[in-house]
Amino acid sequence: PRKQTPVEEIPKLTKVSDVMDNQATAMDPLFKKIGQTQFSDADWAAITSAAARVQATSLKIKDFSKGAEFDALAMKLNQQAGELAATYANKDSAAANTALGNMKATCKECHKKFR
Repeated sequence: PRKQTPVEEIPKLTKVSDVMDNQATAMDPLFKKIGQTQFSDADWAAITSAAARVQATSLKIKDFSKGAEFDALAMKLNQQAGELAATYANKDSAAANTALGNMKATCKECHKKFR
């Protein structure tokens, strides 16, 4: 399911599936763009929006903690979302690709261990 809960409403979510669906809705389209040498203005808008959404969801996901390792992965994703957001200032496509790749790897790691 696709979820686009307003960022300010994410702390009120009561189901882990809603939190994860918000992350997937934001990130899956961007993961498909990994490797692009340039991003359009629409891509940069999506990057900025997704970074904010993942920062909020990665904090909220800790409410559904599965232990210290789970929480550490959530915080790692939160940090990476901050790094992704920072790429917008200079529209640094290489840095955005790195951040997206790191985020995808963190998502896969977490899914492998906890899904």
